[in-house]
Amino acid sequence: MREILDRRKDMKQNEFQFWRMLAVIFAIPALPCLLWPPARFGAAFFGALAVGCAGEAAAVRWSPDSIAARRVAVLGRILFALFLISFIIIQGIILSGCRPDPEAENADYVLVLGAQIYADRPSASLQSRLDAAFDYLQRNPTARAILCGGQGSNEVMPEAWMMRDYLLARGVPEQRLLIEDQSSNTIQNISNAYQQYLSPGDRTAVITNEFHLSRARRLMSSAGLDPYGIPSPTPYVSVRIIQHLREYCSVLGLIVSGRWF
Repeated sequence: MREILDRRKDMKQNEFQFWRMLAVIFAIPALPCLLWPPARFGAAFFGALAVGCAGEAAAVRWSPDSIAARRVAVLGRILFALFLISFIIIQGIILSGCRPDPEAENADYVLVLGAQIYADRPSASLQSRLDAAFDYLQRNPTARAILCGGQGSNEVMPEAWMMRDYLLARGVPEQRLLIEDQSSNTIQNISNAYQQYLSPGDRTAVITNEFHLSRARRLMSSAGLDPYGIPSPTPYVSVRIIQHLREYCSVLGLIVSGRWF
């Protein structure tokens, strides 16, 4: 009997060490993410996982003496398992959508989705989208670009206007650039662009970073538009990782709310 009790005690100690180690592993990347504004979502994401794992470690440690702690420990394991399963499935969805669609060529309109801007320039991610838009407009001389993006609380102007200035500086004629500057998220980008500029039968495509393309296609289709996408590369490995974490949350939100299907 004593041997069984000792074995259970060792198992609880090992489980406690496992969750404590996970908490430390998640806390390590959370700290540097605080120092770089484009990566601050990573601090919240990894920080939440670190706190959750630390809480699970505490529940496991107290579970031999508390029924409530045992229940919390079981619930924590279930929630963490559901997180892992959903994360793997949704990252598969995101990665499967990174490819370009040949049908995107020769569209009447291409929606260029906005992203963060700074006082004097687009962010690296947005510049990548704009460079892809420039190349697309060069290949498709009759297409027009709808530049989508409103003004965030930390931005000096609507994103769409800086996007327009960037493409004008590269030589794109002004009449080929249409402005949608009232939106604050991807759903509004697409909905506002449709209401302002598009008619039934218009052939459409969308340009955004590759991590964002699967969700953009889904929302284009839901709005009644052609879900053809052109990916632009996301600069910097660190930014790509953080954006995949953010995209996981965005896609999960659409799935949970029933708007993905």
